[in-house]
Amino acid sequence: MKSIESQYKNSTNLNARIKIHDLYSTNSQDWHEWLFEQYQIPEGSSVLELGCGNGAFWLKNQQHISSGWNITLTDFSHGMLEDLKKQLPIHDQFTYEQVNIQEIPFESHSFDVIIANHMLYHVEDLDQALSEVHRVLKDDGIFYCSTIGNSHLKEFEELVKGFDQLLGYPSAHIHADAFGLENGEDKLLKHFTKVRSTEFEDQLDIPETQPIIDYLQSTTYELKAFLNDGLLDQFVQYLEDVKKRHNGVISVTKSSGYFEAVK
Repeated sequence: MKSIESQYKNSTNLNARIKIHDLYSTNSQDWHEWLFEQYQIPEGSSVLELGCGNGAFWLKNQQHISSGWNITLTDFSHGMLEDLKKQLPIHDQFTYEQVNIQEIPFESHSFDVIIANHMLYHVEDLDQALSEVHRVLKDDGIFYCSTIGNSHLKEFEELVKGFDQLLGYPSAHIHADAFGLENGEDKLLKHFTKVRSTEFEDQLDIPETQPIIDYLQSTTYELKAFLNDGLLDQFVQYLEDVKKRHNGVISVTKSSGYFEAVK
């Protein structure tokens, strides 16, 4: 939990990771815009987002936010919420609160729609968290949660290991094992009556080395320190060599999607 708190004490690391997707995704539609289109939120809904992070889901879809929605944005990190407040235009419909998903501080049957994007794999006690989501969701409510699959960004791990086999890297499949596209339905069906999933087709084609370095350095303090300790130039040359072998582009698999769970 301490490593997660360090990673997400504010939006800096998360922004670095989102940037590479904004720049080099092959799907012309932005992930957050696509996701917003998939989530069906009726007029007049009371909406809760758990783990809102830097608020990209709302920032990128500001023009589509209904004035009839009452939206509560929460995150485990106080720093994340403070960064988000500075970016989102002031709307009476938004409220902010620091919340642990395992102990949601709202009354039962409070929300029509609950959202948890790319965060359930960080939760220590997932069953407890899903039980809490179920409790505060209205009887006819819907829970939307996005996540990744086992192959997501697997080439980043391959690049790191290709440079140094002993170098640690938090590969995405660890998150997918906790709550991913391959196992999320079974975990959700313990708490919800009906679950369906939808995947987003995309990949990264990256022609430059610096965005890769920025991304990798944002993932762990250890990796950032390692690459800054006299080895950065060697790693840059290593990436350039990999690019040459692949026609000047490093392609990276993306595996993302979401679940819709009905109470």
